[in-house]
Amino acid sequence: MVVISTPNSDFNPLFPAVTMRDSDHKFEWNRKQFQTWASGVADFYNYSVEFTGVGEPPEGAGNVGYCTQIGVFRKTGAPATEPCVAEQSGQHVYKIVYSVSYPSLQQKEIRKLAVANEVSRQVQSLRQRYVSSLRILRRGDGDGHRASDPGLVPFSGPVFTELEKRKIEKSPEPFRFGNKLYVPLERLLAYPKVNRLCDSVDTMRALIADSVRLSRDGSAVKVDLREASP
Repeated sequence: MVVISTPNSDFNPLFPAVTMRDSDHKFEWNRKQFQTWASGVADFYNYSVEFTGVGEPPEGAGNVGYCTQIGVFRKTGAPATEPCVAEQSGQHVYKIVYSVSYPSLQQKEIRKLAVANEVSRQVQSLRQRYVSSLRILRRGDGDGHRASDPGLVPFSGPVFTELEKRKIEKSPEPFRFGNKLYVPLERLLAYPKVNRLCDSVDTMRALIADSVRLSRDGSAVKVDLREASP
């Protein structure tokens, strides 16, 4: 028996800030795509396949299917295996170690974590771009050095619409003071993922205050150019 699981992209719209489950994913299948692929593989290798999943959708959204879709493949003609003792007695062979009631962003601590992670990712991307630009730009004398290089706008990765790009470009730019890079919260709020998680700068500030370093006035995230993370 072979069990293959994969994200169900039909479920993704239920996550407010998710287009794909992981930024490293090149694609994610909906149920029709996964089932078409799995059925083709099963026919080719003489297997049968049964579809199931984990993570039930919230009430009223049952048409999207499970959060994670699963294909269970069994060799055609292979002898059936005896169910384990636990299955025969109706007992589970696992125990729940952690559970989340979706949509998880309704839970304050999980929302704080999601915002902090996305803010940190954007700040780190800007920092890396800025450090790279220092190799080809003349260094300032330590006083305020504006990070105005267009290469600092990280348009790699997720594809932004022209409207989203213009919104980011019009927001306050990151700037350097000494060995610190300051990324205005207004700039971060212009990024689509952050904007979906927060409706205002004040909300973002409250959610990230305990996990990232802010400027004295709380208007920007502060990151050391000599360190790897904010």
